[in-house]
Amino acid sequence: MSNKHYQIEVFKDVILVTLRGDWDMNTNIQYLAFFADTLKSRRGKAFHVLVDMRTWKVPDSVSFAKMKAPIQLDRRNQLSETWLEDGETVADHIANKFFNEQNFTLQRTKDIESFMQQVDSMFGAKTKAHIFDWQAAHAVDKENLSDDKQF
Repeated sequence: MSNKHYQIEVFKDVILVTLRGDWDMNTNIQYLAFFADTLKSRRGKAFHVLVDMRTWKVPDSVSFAKMKAPIQLDRRNQLSETWLEDGETVADHIANKFFNEQNFTLQRTKDIESFMQQVDSMFGAKTKAHIFDWQAAHAVDKENLSDDKQF
């Protein structure tokens, strides 16, 4: 699935998520529903989540508070989550709201080398190669990034 704001890909035991652009509540709900379906598809299998959220503009916490029925994300079999952010990412309210009761610690970095070092320590050669290709395919060129060219 691909649209101009998010992309979710599953490779072996890794869910690769790319978030881009300015979001509104509709985009947020669509993404959360698709992500919830992706988690359900794991059907009890252990998994990791890697998120590239550079250039992502998330709705503020007031917008999240307006959700009438929060989407439940089944993370029981999740082993780890790592976020690749940039200097403009404002996601502390999401990290605080959704990750304080998980059986893993959310890892966050703004440095691609640190992100790839974490990948290197967690996965085998074939998975690392795929993640490297995923990251390279979604590299951020902020000067040339427009709503039409995000994916």
